[in-house]
Amino acid sequence: MATTIPANPTPQTVTLLLQKITDSDPDYRFMALADLLTVLNNTKQGFLHHDYNTASRTMDHVVRALDDQNGEVQNQAIKCLGPLVRKLPNQLVVPMMEKLSTLKLKNSVDNSLPSMALRSAVEALPRPVPGIQPNQDVAEAYAGISRVLIPRFLGRATAAGKIVPGLLESDQDLSSDSVDVLIEVIRCFGPMLSPVEIEALQDALVTLLEKDRGNSVVKKRAVVALSMLAHYLADDVLQNFIKRAVGVLRQPKLPSVTRRLYITVLGSMARSIPQRFGKRLQELAPFVLDALGEQELQAQLEVASEGDDNGLEFNEVREAALVALEAFLSSCPTQMRPFTDAAMEACLRYLKFDPNYAVDDDEEMEEEEEDEDEFDEDYEFEADGGFDDDDDASWKVRRCAAKALYTIISTRSSGDLLDSGVLYSKMAPALVKRFDEREENVRLEVISAMALLVRKTGEGIIPEFSIDGPQNEYLSQAPQSRKRRRQSSANGASSFSLALTSSNLAGTGLTSPTTEKTPVVGPRADLANLTPTIVKSSTKLLKGKLIPTKQAVVNLLDDIISVQRGGLAPYLDQLISPITDAIKPPSSTSTSASLSVAGGGASATAGTLQVSALRLTSDIAKNHSSSDLQPYLSKIVAGVVNVVHDRVYKISSEAIQASEELVKAITPPRSRYTAHMFKGELQKLYDVIIDRTTANDADAEVRQKAIHALGTLLSRTSGSEGSNLLSDEKRSSALEFLLERLKNETTRLAAVRAIDNIGALSADGVHFAPEWTREVVAELAAQLRKSNRSLRGSSVMALKHLVLSPATKGTLDAASIESIVTALTPVISKNDAQLLGPGLLVLARLSLEQPNIVVTPQLIRSLCDLLQSTVAGSVLESLLILVTSIGQAGQGKPLMMGLLKDVGVSGEPATLGKVIGTLLVASGNSAGVTMDSFVQEVKTNAGDQARASLALAVLGEAGLRLGPKSPLPPNLFLDQFTNEFDKVSLSAAVALGRAGAGNVSVYVPVILGSMQQTGTRQYLLLQSIKEVLQQVALSSSDIGEFSSMIWDQILAATGAEDNKAVCAECIGRMVIIDPKSYMPKLQTLLKNKSEVLRAIAVQALRYTLPDENEVFDALLKNHLVDMLKIMLEDPVMEIRRHAMSTLNSAAHNKPELILGHLNRLMPYVMHETKIKPELVREVQMGPFKHIIDDGLDVRKAAYETLYALMETAFSRISIIDLYDRIVAGLSDDGDIRALCNLMVIKLVLIDPDETTRRLDSIATAFRVTLSTKLKDTAVKQELEKQEEANKAALRVTLLLGEKLKSALNTTGGGAGSNQIWTNYWEWVNKDFAPQLKTLRDESKEDFSSL
Repeated sequence: MATTIPANPTPQTVTLLLQKITDSDPDYRFMALADLLTVLNNTKQGFLHHDYNTASRTMDHVVRALDDQNGEVQNQAIKCLGPLVRKLPNQLVVPMMEKLSTLKLKNSVDNSLPSMALRSAVEALPRPVPGIQPNQDVAEAYAGISRVLIPRFLGRATAAGKIVPGLLESDQDLSSDSVDVLIEVIRCFGPMLSPVEIEALQDALVTLLEKDRGNSVVKKRAVVALSMLAHYLADDVLQNFIKRAVGVLRQPKLPSVTRRLYITVLGSMARSIPQRFGKRLQELAPFVLDALGEQELQAQLEVASEGDDNGLEFNEVREAALVALEAFLSSCPTQMRPFTDAAMEACLRYLKFDPNYAVDDDEEMEEEEEDEDEFDEDYEFEADGGFDDDDDASWKVRRCAAKALYTIISTRSSGDLLDSGVLYSKMAPALVKRFDEREENVRLEVISAMALLVRKTGEGIIPEFSIDGPQNEYLSQAPQSRKRRRQSSANGASSFSLALTSSNLAGTGLTSPTTEKTPVVGPRADLANLTPTIVKSSTKLLKGKLIPTKQAVVNLLDDIISVQRGGLAPYLDQLISPITDAIKPPSSTSTSASLSVAGGGASATAGTLQVSALRLTSDIAKNHSSSDLQPYLSKIVAGVVNVVHDRVYKISSEAIQASEELVKAITPPRSRYTAHMFKGELQKLYDVIIDRTTANDADAEVRQKAIHALGTLLSRTSGSEGSNLLSDEKRSSALEFLLERLKNETTRLAAVRAIDNIGALSADGVHFAPEWTREVVAELAAQLRKSNRSLRGSSVMALKHLVLSPATKGTLDAASIESIVTALTPVISKNDAQLLGPGLLVLARLSLEQPNIVVTPQLIRSLCDLLQSTVAGSVLESLLILVTSIGQAGQGKPLMMGLLKDVGVSGEPATLGKVIGTLLVASGNSAGVTMDSFVQEVKTNAGDQARASLALAVLGEAGLRLGPKSPLPPNLFLDQFTNEFDKVSLSAAVALGRAGAGNVSVYVPVILGSMQQTGTRQYLLLQSIKEVLQQVALSSSDIGEFSSMIWDQILAATGAEDNKAVCAECIGRMVIIDPKSYMPKLQTLLKNKSEVLRAIAVQALRYTLPDENEVFDALLKNHLVDMLKIMLEDPVMEIRRHAMSTLNSAAHNKPELILGHLNRLMPYVMHETKIKPELVREVQMGPFKHIIDDGLDVRKAAYETLYALMETAFSRISIIDLYDRIVAGLSDDGDIRALCNLMVIKLVLIDPDETTRRLDSIATAFRVTLSTKLKDTAVKQELEKQEEANKAALRVTLLLGEKLKSALNTTGGGAGSNQIWTNYWEWVNKDFAPQLKTLRDESKEDFSSL
């Protein structure tokens, strides 16, 4: 039947449809309701508000259709209810509820329809928003609920005075669907329910639970309703319920059903209202633990041994108790700390609870000695069906015990039970012993818990940088190190040459992985001791037939390798065969059999097992030495090669990744002396990699990984040690394939990175064809103009490595060099730091070979443009290398003229001075100007500060580079000092220091002799000393004879306020230069009575931490923690703030020195994050009062330290305590809120489980932020600050909602879990929809730009 709905429907349209709803033909009735649904969905909110008659008739017809004889018509009527309720006038809400609540079906056998209709209607009503005053529509909707539905549940008195019992009180007519209606009412209108209604509903639900009669499904739904209602219970009502629960649970002969229900309610409430419920755990937790006690277990075993009881009720109570215990542990971890031992013992007790398969310890020992064939027979028995005992529900108890253990590991490992050794001494052996669990579901939970413990052991381990990274990202983007390097380009020309050698560019970390020394004590030592037992049990499981179990074991072994960076070398003989068997493609019969054994619904399949096994193979090859792998390489290579061509792209992709790791294991430098033994295996890998690289029908991901693997293979066989492993013909052929892929848009980026790898590692033993090199260089240069940032960055790195490679020496002709210079010139003008560093190094090398082609007027103009803008430090080093090369090549004069004329005083004097000074020294007599020119410039232009500052910077740099050969006297710089902090004086001070660093014996005595002066000149001389010490630390020059005098002069100058920061940095430099002499003095300063000296000592230590110095680090290791502890205990708040910054720096730069002792430092950090009321004061400023928090700066520093520690030492921090402070910080000052938002974003990925448990607290804090309303008199700055705070809260909200969506759906806590978050999420999506859409669009744009 065609629809007759007009474009703009009116109430008359509805009237016409109502006539068809009563038609005798069910098809007409169905289509009429469908058209009505369309009309209701597409019209405005007040569509029927002014036509009471039509609205009333529509309501009557839809309600009548609910009792239609046709099921499809009934379903369509339910769909119409929600949109209809939104369009009805408010005065019809109550009649609608009356009709639906009293609806009696005559023509339908589905008794759940009235409840479904009520739920749809309740959900469609306007609902209240916490924190916002309800409007009239919401108030009238609640009035209808309160007048009709609540009495329907609780009972009501008729006009004749007769009491009609409510649904919750009646023994009849109550179904789980009716309870679902109550759940919907609580969810939507809970904030508006009156205390009387809440208390009455709570009493009715508890009474319902206590009845002996009643459907178990109804009671389970009642538990959910009660847990949701708990959000709105007053404290006294909640206390009365808990007293009631305590009284019931204390009864000596309590029925099992009642005990189980009350325990279930307690667990559900713990998840629903953890903060309020946690305060009462002290009296409630013992009842749950008693149910899991040894005494009751032994009593049950005695009863069961006599055959009087099958244990069903006992198992149900234990299952409920373990679920409740898990809820206590996850929702109220802090309050459960006193019960840790008891909870763990209870879980371990019931982890092995298997009354139908009792085995004592002696039998377990005998079973361990049985051969593997017998074990396989057991598995075949299990695969055929296992124990066919429908009454045995003990496996549910064991599964709940394993889940509770998982929760203990998740919440109490980091910085807690893991570090104390409890988890490995008590829990881990029991988990490993249960690997032979006969029930698959339980076994998977046990392995999952063990895998989590292993991963927790590895959290916070600082990864070592390796050139063997999976994608070699270091080639496309050099990591920005926070540490200062010992050698700098500012040290002189000798360091420039180092930067231009290919061997230096090749990096380190290419040697074969060695067995990492296991710590003597600690979690990793415990894991190493337990590894043999884990491997033994895992090997047996890998030989079984159950795919989910095998995949879980494979993932567990992979976790062990990741944590120990190997660690399985002694057991490879046991593991390689079952792992390679798991890689093999399964036959169709075995696949179906395996899936049927797994229960059909398991996420593990034969394909996912192959992927996991290949990933494990890759990690084994990556993290174990080649000598350990050699006995098994042939077998591993054969297994991997066999699945490279698999039609499932994920399997093929992982196989390619594993092939690349095998290539690294076979080839030098990891296998210097044995590589020739595996040329056959290398050839097999070469063939399959080439095949996947050139196959156009292969998936894009497979092709890209194959290209990268080919780059790795060619790079390892293009060095001096591996060139004989691959013939020149095959190498040339592979390079041609890479060139083809470089020209293809879809594979270009992968090909660029592969070529980058080859260029970085190639050596003299191989020579690339000139035609290939020129064509590749032309392609790479062309990519520098593309918009793709990753492609540009990778291309310039590849270009740098190719140009600097010995394999391309002499292959570039003039045209190629000219094309490179032409491509790089715009890069210089744009000042793109990502491209500039390597691009300038390319030009530096080429300028030594073909200076006439490279040093063009266009290049000089670009360099001048660059120097008129801000130049980053890393770019400046490369720029100085280029300038040195140009000067040494005899082309310094035109560049010098350009710098002086086109840049001059418009550039930044310090940067431009370094460039000109470097060029002046490198050019010798060919620069066109001499040093005397700049000396005269200083003397004659004292009034022109810009020119004098530039000339001083040039002379200071020249003096540094000339060293003792410098003709410049110290007085040249000292004469420029004035009594003001002007630009010339500061430039002279820095120049004096740089020149002095080049000629210590002449300059330092003069500087020290002038230090007796006070005021401005003393400050300027301190700047000179600081510069001297900085350059001396970089160049390792000797200042031993002056060090004591320098130390004394620095301390003498600390009295002036302006000098403090400079003195602190100078002291730090002194400690770095001579740690044995000055570290004890620094420790003494930390205990000095003077607050000034203590503060300076704290800052001095902070200045030392970013520096890399092995001697200094070795000495600092023994003293750092004690020094930090002294600082953090200082009574002066400002010193504690500096101490927090110092700890922050230590966490960033030297985390390995504090990780083992973090338990001594964390209490101070946690304490400083708390708001101290005694430091908050009110200040009167005119007519206004302002709140001043004197502790804010220290608190902010403490949160910054927490953020740093979370990045580098997460495993050493208690996640419970950390999240407590983060949640508190979300309601603190704006800067602290921003930090806490960042920490939540990180914890979403690091620890999603704990983040899910904290969602309600986070939602409460965010709701306060988003509900903040500024006064009408608020200034623009306040408005912008609040807007930024709202945007940050919404951004985190969006991330939490997206990332934790699956966790929220599978949390297992019932509808009462995260109710506050659910309400907040709905509110945000409704009231902030435009802002959320904008944020989603921004995130998509950011992702697409990568």
